[in-house]
Amino acid sequence: MNQAIRFLSIQQKNNIKFLDSSSIKLNLILKKMFDSKQYKQAFELVDEKFDTCTDITIASAIKACAVSKDYTRGINIHRKLSPNSMNNSYIQGSLIQFY
Repeated sequence: MNQAIRFLSIQQKNNIKFLDSSSIKLNLILKKMFDSKQYKQAFELVDEKFDTCTDITIASAIKACAVSKDYTRGINIHRKLSPNSMNNSYIQGSLIQFY
């Protein structure tokens, strides 16, 4: 039990987002929208729920910006990223593809 508490404490200090049911649902909805090329609606949802998005979702949004050629939105997403998100390899890869 103490190890679990210590682990959670370390993760919180590192500012890692934990998945809860709302972020999982959001990820699934956005994935379906991106896959069906409903970019406008998906980007509006990303803007509205940005704080709930996981790094994987943000990486997908950046890739969708590249595919849809919505460069302004991609740059805006990039500007909103936290330092921890900037260190995420999925986001780094998406940014490389975007730029």
